[in-house]
Amino acid sequence: MSALAEDIQLVHLPIGPAGRPTELAIFTPAWVFKYTKFPNAAREYLRFMLEREQYEAWQKASLGYFSQSLRAYESNPVWVDDPKHTPFRDGPSLSLHTGYAGKVGAASSASLADFIIVNMVAEVASGESTPQAAAARAEQRARRYYRT
Repeated sequence: MSALAEDIQLVHLPIGPAGRPTELAIFTPAWVFKYTKFPNAAREYLRFMLEREQYEAWQKASLGYFSQSLRAYESNPVWVDDPKHTPFRDGPSLSLHTGYAGKVGAASSASLADFIIVNMVAEVASGESTPQAAAARAEQRARRYYRT
């Protein structure tokens, strides 16, 4: 398993017809919902976790799996300790929101959560479908959320 890990390299996705990066960064935003029973405690917890001492330790423990949600943490050594982590550092600045080029909302979030694009690519890569058939199936799945 370690030989496989050593052989794997990570890079940014190629730029396609959109003419700019269209990646999805894995970072974890944090919210305090209006209905929380202890809003002040929840806000204080988030403030504490976003302080450099806690946040950078969390990033290091995750081996760079979570991209930073604040530009201040682009200088965290985790991004250069292992060159395989570096592409994750740049993810947030290269990302488009989940609804691009439309609106962010329930439909875009549901489409993302349903792995429509991921499954479309997997169907083709595994040989299960032709690109045309996989794209048609993805469109059909997306129409469940984007009713026109």
